[in-house]
Amino acid sequence: MPTLHLKKIKCIEQEDWTFHDDVVIKVNGIVRNFHSMDAGDTDTLDEYVDFTGKALIQIYEADYGGDDNDFLGEHTVRRGSGVLEFTGDDAHYKLSYAVE
Repeated sequence: MPTLHLKKIKCIEQEDWTFHDDVVIKVNGIVRNFHSMDAGDTDTLDEYVDFTGKALIQIYEADYGGDDNDFLGEHTVRRGSGVLEFTGDDAHYKLSYAVE
């Protein structure tokens, strides 16, 4: 069974202009990580997720007080390694990963 290694995430441009972004990372629909980030921040994730077939990685910026979460994008991975870019809702994040 392959294992997805979420290595680190970098915020190039945050979605929320008034406060930091509360970034939620989901893999195959399950929340795997949560980080508060500002533009220029890089956080080490070092998160491992077993999967079968393919892994769907989605990133959201969590909002509160009746405001819906902002969808920043998604990617599907099966093997390999690299950097995925998420640019939805005027944000820009880079997520490094490897399938081991």
